[in-house]
Amino acid sequence: MKLATYQDGSRDGQLVVVSDDLTQAHHASGIATRLQQVLDDWTFLAPQLQDLARTLASGKARHAFPFDPRLCMAPLPRAYRLVDVQGPDAPLPPPLGAELAGDALDGPHRAIPADGAETTLALAVRPVLALGDLPCGAVDGQARDGVRLVLLAHHWQQRQGPGLDGPLRRSSMAFAPVAVTPDALGRAWQRGRLSLSLRSTVAGQAEPPSDLVAADIAATVAELARARAVRSGTLLALPGLARRGLGAAQQVESDTCDALGQSVFGALVQARRED
Repeated sequence: MKLATYQDGSRDGQLVVVSDDLTQAHHASGIATRLQQVLDDWTFLAPQLQDLARTLASGKARHAFPFDPRLCMAPLPRAYRLVDVQGPDAPLPPPLGAELAGDALDGPHRAIPADGAETTLALAVRPVLALGDLPCGAVDGQARDGVRLVLLAHHWQQRQGPGLDGPLRRSSMAFAPVAVTPDALGRAWQRGRLSLSLRSTVAGQAEPPSDLVAADIAATVAELARARAVRSGTLLALPGLARRGLGAAQQVESDTCDALGQSVFGALVQARRED
């Protein structure tokens, strides 16, 4: 199942169900209006959304419409908690890093603010997990089953000066249009191991494809729940792929594809904006 949040003038947007090929969508307002509602009552609401997704896939949804990612906010525009997992070379289970600001997460076409030509943009493309409720001390199996959705994000850091060691001026996170249930990832999700092919374009130049891999996800989530319970709607940003020193690049596009070459989350397309 694939879910997105359309802009409707509110802070939390309007939940829609999206077809697997990202061509069609249907408002979910008869079931839930916001993604946080679904995460809070997953056992009851997710099966209803899955039924709508199947109806959409069969071509029998009466009020289906063409899906437009340009109208999307972040799938979860406001998160109660956004936790950073430290770098990919950290020992397992990965240590948890800082809690990031999750109160205003950007959509897939939001401009990248930049403080003039002296700012260096550092980018990491990261998988992010949306979690359900988990008890304190959850074991690996519980932790893996607590992963409700997988998302894709650009994590930006804007530093003063020409290098990556300058003072941090701004940090932001923008999300691809669609959040995906683990079962819809097929072979890209194997018992808590995520493996996707990442395609990126920077300033109009395609970069070589690379693998976006997250292993031992259950251990990472269990570590988050080791000292305190996890509440539904918590986002966990996993280590990703760094794109360093983008300088004055005017546009960055990131997308992942499955084994058939089909986009999984939809593309993140962000252009730099000088403030």
